[in-house]
Amino acid sequence: MTEERFQLLGDFTPIQLHESGISLVAPGLFGQGTIHPRRTDPGGRSALGEQDELARAIDESGAEDRFTLVLDAPTPEAGSGGGGRGGGTVAHDEVLMQVPLGQEEGAFLLYVDEAGRVSYHFGAPEEPASPLPSSRSSGVASQATFRIPLRQARDTEAEGGRGLFSRITSKIIKVIVVKVIPDAAGGMAARGVRRWEERFRSHLGLHGGSWHELLAPTPTPAGDLGRLEGRRALLLIHGTTSTTAGAFARLTEQERLLERLRLRYGDRILGFNHHTMSRSVAENVQQFLDAFQGAPGRYTFDVIGHSRGGLLARALAARSSGGTLTGHPCRPPEGVEMSMDRIAFVATPNAGTAMARPDGIPGLVERLTNMVNRLPDSAPVIAAGALLALAAATVEAALPRLPGLADQAPGSDLQQELGPSPPNGDRWFALTAHYRPSGNLLDVVRSGAMDRIFGATLNDLVVPTDGVSATPFFTLAPNRVITFTPDRSVHHSA
Repeated sequence: MTEERFQLLGDFTPIQLHESGISLVAPGLFGQGTIHPRRTDPGGRSALGEQDELARAIDESGAEDRFTLVLDAPTPEAGSGGGGRGGGTVAHDEVLMQVPLGQEEGAFLLYVDEAGRVSYHFGAPEEPASPLPSSRSSGVASQATFRIPLRQARDTEAEGGRGLFSRITSKIIKVIVVKVIPDAAGGMAARGVRRWEERFRSHLGLHGGSWHELLAPTPTPAGDLGRLEGRRALLLIHGTTSTTAGAFARLTEQERLLERLRLRYGDRILGFNHHTMSRSVAENVQQFLDAFQGAPGRYTFDVIGHSRGGLLARALAARSSGGTLTGHPCRPPEGVEMSMDRIAFVATPNAGTAMARPDGIPGLVERLTNMVNRLPDSAPVIAAGALLALAAATVEAALPRLPGLADQAPGSDLQQELGPSPPNGDRWFALTAHYRPSGNLLDVVRSGAMDRIFGATLNDLVVPTDGVSATPFFTLAPNRVITFTPDRSVHHSA
């Protein structure tokens, strides 16, 4: 397929893109449009403002970047014209698209406006009433219909997007196609996420060595754990989609802190790399305990847990001596005694976050994608490939079952079971943030579904600010809580 150009005439006449089989109605747009075929090279389309990181993320997710539409036309005022969003009509500030799909295919759209704001759009496939008028019609099994509310946007930041899209001046709509397992339920959808974790989070278990070795992309195994026996060690636990290197890389900028930690713990500083989406916190607990197989002794850890990693730290404190957690047995190896002493919760959803509920996953993916795009220090912590894999899972099952995310929802079974566990005296601490977005990111938050969920609740973009140190079951004393105020510009992944 070659590049195809078309006119946007501001009327309700369907525009048929013959080679792709796509049709669209854009009654409020006057201008030019271009559809680009699938990529044939491994990088991003730099001419369209796409960064290589976006292309890598799509490839990692196992999805196909099939078509990219570029619309050079200003967005009309909301509610202008005679269209409406009910009764099958199309508003002047909307685009209605139909995309032909093959057998066992689904799709979602990525819409990027002129300010670099990204939104995801999902459509249910429907059997076409008649073959689509395109060169691809003979292979069409269904068509997916998408309604895209357009945004009036201009880039209010000098540098534009950084992570996935550079500065752009047009509307971009990407058609991302995924393979769908027939009759898929949430359990099936989790398989794609699990495949991503198995391939791109393959360095599992305990790692150590020097700071350089611990925070390297390929970390160094912890080696003989006997050296930890009877001596206090420091354990670093990363959050969702991340790794020890990704979550804690910026520690290398704090030379004085690193030296203090080295003086206190010597060579007894470890990171625990694990899967955070397809595996539950209880499964992570058992994986951690299994690492001590054949190394009997008494072990004591101080822990720094970022985001979900703090929940895992609480679970280790509650179940490292044995028991069950959310129906999973937690058994330390024979002769192993484990205790978690001081725990520092860094942006941990101790009271849960609504973004982890199954129906919150599309909003979670959208907000984290915009964080990766607009906040450069988020990229090492949040894996863009994982976000695209989560979006693909949502195509496969509207409410994908991902135990590692479900554990973080308010009122989850994990939250209920850990809730009654009393804090370890004055040994728990919290670092939390109230982040106030600005510029284009402020528009993302205001227009996103997650702003309606958080409402007026202070948050760090992902986790409620107060929920790190206060839950229905416990509240940390003020002298054990550090809160970063908006003037510090500390967000969830900073």
